[in-house]
Amino acid sequence: MASIKNLKKDINYLIDEVIGTCMIHQYTQQGKSEELEVIISEMVEFRESLISRINNPDLNGSSQSLKNYYRALFDELLERVNAAFDKLNKISG
Repeated sequence: MASIKNLKKDINYLIDEVIGTCMIHQYTQQGKSEELEVIISEMVEFRESLISRINNPDLNGSSQSLKNYYRALFDELLERVNAAFDKLNKISG
């Protein structure tokens, strides 16, 4: 990651994409809104968790550098976003 600022922008952009896609699916697939609302709430909670972890890095006195810590957060972001889009694909069938 080039900077914490860019990491936060990436988090907001990717999670907003998931939420926006869920909202589009809510309008087009009326019967599945509960499942989509669950995905939206999970992603909002995940965003808050990531931002909190970025602002308060917890290295636990280990030799892990901040760069590796933020890289791990970014990797977790990508995994969760991909998982959310996989859920969307299963719901939309």
